[in-house]
Amino acid sequence: MTFSLYRASRRLLALGLAAVAVFVPSAQAQNYPDRSVRLVVGFAPGGSDISGRIIAQKLSGLWGQSVVVDNKPGAGGNIGADIVAKAAPDGYTLLLTVNSYTINTVVYRNLSWDLQRDFEPLGRYAISPMVVVVNEQLPVKTMGELLAYAKANPGKLNYGTAGPGSAPHLSTEQFAHQLGLSMTHIPYKGSAPSVQALLANEVQLSFGAQSAFDAFIKSGKLRSLAVTTAKRQDALPGLPTIKESLGIDFDTDIWYGLMAPAKTPAAIVKKVSEDLQKVLADPDTQNRLRNAGVVPDYMNAQDMGRLIQRDVARWREVAQRIKLTLD
Repeated sequence: MTFSLYRASRRLLALGLAAVAVFVPSAQAQNYPDRSVRLVVGFAPGGSDISGRIIAQKLSGLWGQSVVVDNKPGAGGNIGADIVAKAAPDGYTLLLTVNSYTINTVVYRNLSWDLQRDFEPLGRYAISPMVVVVNEQLPVKTMGELLAYAKANPGKLNYGTAGPGSAPHLSTEQFAHQLGLSMTHIPYKGSAPSVQALLANEVQLSFGAQSAFDAFIKSGKLRSLAVTTAKRQDALPGLPTIKESLGIDFDTDIWYGLMAPAKTPAAIVKKVSEDLQKVLADPDTQNRLRNAGVVPDYMNAQDMGRLIQRDVARWREVAQRIKLTLD
């Protein structure tokens, strides 16, 4: 074989291998999924997995393959995230992602994973607006009155959360910092104890999901003052936003989405993102999510990636300012 013929053969071989490299991920996506998909939930049943199971069931119907919800609770969701970070990047192991992971990735000292390095965003499917709630004995009925009371009584307002490093914890700290308020954080071991503490007036203020306080708000034992999102919520039309009440730029919520291990083929990421949008367009999906206490709110993979980047930067700044680290 002449040298020129040898070089031509090498070029043809390289082109053939490149074509195969392009074809294989494309074929994978075209056939995906051809077996069951595992959706890992890093929390105990009865919480985040309620909305996750709705999405899993709808994707299963669309794909003709089962989507199995696998609860792996522990360490604030970190055990489940670790499982998915180490899984094969083939689209068959996904993580139900809550925005608490954007906090975990900056406050835990010994994590084996990093949210931005080890995962591919697939899409957000819902949000859960937080509300500002006070004990009925606190003499305030608006955010303006709350602000005036807090300024007149520095350090005397206690606010409760389900634990350090939670979204309500860092959201309240951000709120206090923006307004120059001094309040005392009282953490509890879970949402239920923190609500009971608010009812008992051990704490006077809480940020949290409306569903956690709803029954007590309706009975008059607690009073809701505002929603924490940038715009009013259809489910809570009478509640103003913090932004419109106080004139500050404030927007925070609890959000839910799906992620896959890093290096999952782009074609599979695109397919899951588009299929997530399809199931969220279904009125039955929307109604079931609302009944589960969350608001359907689709965001594609690219925009979810930008959301994660924003939240990680925001919570890192808050955590560093209050010197929050967790083991």
